[in-house]
Amino acid sequence: MNRLIFIIFISIPFWSFGQIENQWQPDSIYSNRQIKKIFVYLNSPKDLSEIVDFDRNGKRIRSTEFSASYNRKTRNHKSTEKINSYEYDSQNRLIKIIDSIGKDSITFKYGTNNKLTSSRKKMGSFVYVTNYEPFKSTTTQKKDSLVVYEKTKEYDKDFYVSRIFGYYLEPKLKKVKTTENGIKNTLAYSDQTDLQRFEDNKTINNSFNEKGQLIKSDIKSIFMNDRINEYELNYKYYENGLLKSIRGYVSRYFKYEFWE
Repeated sequence: MNRLIFIIFISIPFWSFGQIENQWQPDSIYSNRQIKKIFVYLNSPKDLSEIVDFDRNGKRIRSTEFSASYNRKTRNHKSTEKINSYEYDSQNRLIKIIDSIGKDSITFKYGTNNKLTSSRKKMGSFVYVTNYEPFKSTTTQKKDSLVVYEKTKEYDKDFYVSRIFGYYLEPKLKKVKTTENGIKNTLAYSDQTDLQRFEDNKTINNSFNEKGQLIKSDIKSIFMNDRINEYELNYKYYENGLLKSIRGYVSRYFKYEFWE
């Protein structure tokens, strides 16, 4: 009798190749329209995914993420997955985002010109550091002195993501054959001392209308060195200029509540 046994080590989480990068508008759009809440729906206008709360000055103060829906029952009985709180300094600059249980957080640092220069994202035991430049940001994660993750984002209009590229290192999956009580086993394990490099390169060709609104994104994602995924996203807006929907690979829908 042969048995295959897997021992799995999770090293670092990476961005999904299908993730929507441009689902938000600049903060000035929300503050100028006196937004109180944004309701985000995933895949269907009935499947609530997230609620973002703003104060009267247009600053985000809280975001609540909800469990995914698989059928009518899970759609009607949503559970809260995570609540993030936003903290600001005396100059109204965002300095920290922290979840309700204190496990994950992001801290932000600014230069003398009030421009964002860096951030530090903590996800459980993993730490990611991002450095910001005009039209570009680079995120890295280290294990001891070794960089095991590095991704660079480039931006259109210094806001909308137009490209993501970089690499990450993963332990190689290896197998060892053993025999126990006459039974042959194949033990599969991740060798933490032998790392394999994976390259990712996602290009996002953004199209804008005469109002400067993002209306279409043509995306080609090359991930894990040679796997390819291509798709198109289309953006629709309400008459007041707020984003209404993103249709395509993963559809999202948006509704709003306003301060009186």
